[in-house]
Amino acid sequence: MGEVGSKLIRTNADRTDWGNVEEKEVKVVTVKTIGFSGNVTLTEWKVKDPLYIQDERGRAVGVAADGYKWLQLFPDYANYTVTSVYDENGQPVLRIVSICKGQGVTADRIPWYDDLYLQMMILPGAQPYMIHQELLEEAVQRGELDVNDYELAWRTARHVMDECLKGSFDLLLVADMHLCNLIEN
Repeated sequence: MGEVGSKLIRTNADRTDWGNVEEKEVKVVTVKTIGFSGNVTLTEWKVKDPLYIQDERGRAVGVAADGYKWLQLFPDYANYTVTSVYDENGQPVLRIVSICKGQGVTADRIPWYDDLYLQMMILPGAQPYMIHQELLEEAVQRGELDVNDYELAWRTARHVMDECLKGSFDLLLVADMHLCNLIEN
């Protein structure tokens, strides 16, 4: 991860900064369809040690292990990305919507986004919930983000949360379709 602008953290889809990765295979495609327009990445992992996070109830959720796949959607003109984590059997275990200021592509065609800290977690069969609100608050207090960044983050997060709660955030279904297409090719 590098820094750009006013201390924004730039996150690359291929996670070049992770030291836990033994091997990875990254596929990147640009898609323009009725349901989605933007970049799609599929990363398959071989890791030194499995990576777990805790859900809102304190349960461990696997997010990176041998055979896990991450499918990331970088929709054109959106202030968020969607990461779908699939286990070794291809079952979704977690979806993460990362709120961002902007996104683009490196010279090597690897998508990136400038992180605004807020993330929405979506576990199968559970209500979505937000995390890292305190990181956003702290970044503003330190002067790393300004009030416009703060307002953009919350406006985007509320919009995506509303769409998820209404069942109209179609990128979750689009992700599964793109996973099938990228595995077949």
